[in-house]
Amino acid sequence: MTLDLKLDFYPAPNPNRTGVLVLPGGGYEFISMDNEGVEPAQWLNSRNIDAWVLSYTTADESNPAPIFPAPQREALEAVRRIRALGRIDKLGIWGFSAGGHLAAVTATDPSAELDFAILAYPVISMAAGTTHEGSRRNLIGDGCEAGSDAENAMCAEKRVNENTPPTFLFHTANDSTVPVQNALVFAAAMAKYGRPFQILVLPDGPHGVGLALGDVRLCWMGELERWLKGSVLGG
Repeated sequence: MTLDLKLDFYPAPNPNRTGVLVLPGGGYEFISMDNEGVEPAQWLNSRNIDAWVLSYTTADESNPAPIFPAPQREALEAVRRIRALGRIDKLGIWGFSAGGHLAAVTATDPSAELDFAILAYPVISMAAGTTHEGSRRNLIGDGCEAGSDAENAMCAEKRVNENTPPTFLFHTANDSTVPVQNALVFAAAMAKYGRPFQILVLPDGPHGVGLALGDVRLCWMGELERWLKGSVLGG
């Protein structure tokens, strides 16, 4: 059966054959399109990178929780369709919050064969005390037992291995919605397997800042751009 995807394409004016699949956040309950979808796509386009924004399945009346594995299947299908276009040589994934969880799970799926990942204040773990409870509830349900195979399968930090692509992580230390421990456990897993990564943790800032363009205290695009040039694009 062919999946019906809502995948919006943002072509770069002078494409450099690098593309990014963008996954906005929203707690697996809605899609935060403007500041975590459209704005990142436009930022990428201004750097000659093609972007695609996926509006994946979220929990609502027509799709009651738990919604697993619909978002995961859709993200993998989006990767497949983007590659099939023949526009790109390198493909990365960029996710925010719950979209960061979907991005991390996709990046750690061997079949995706992604070249890099960007995880912005991501939900990583499904374990109590670390996870974002709303995202967990919507994705795998309150009935999913702690420590079960189903929970562990969606703990992205437990999926990291020697093939996980280079990853950039951003978080704020006092994020009161998605604890910074999520980014830290993923970074620790990358270090365990000797995989290249960069993590930027700012000391103070709320959840959901997006790119924080124009905010000298919170904007993290300078660090991301340096990492992209050094670790992905070259030069």
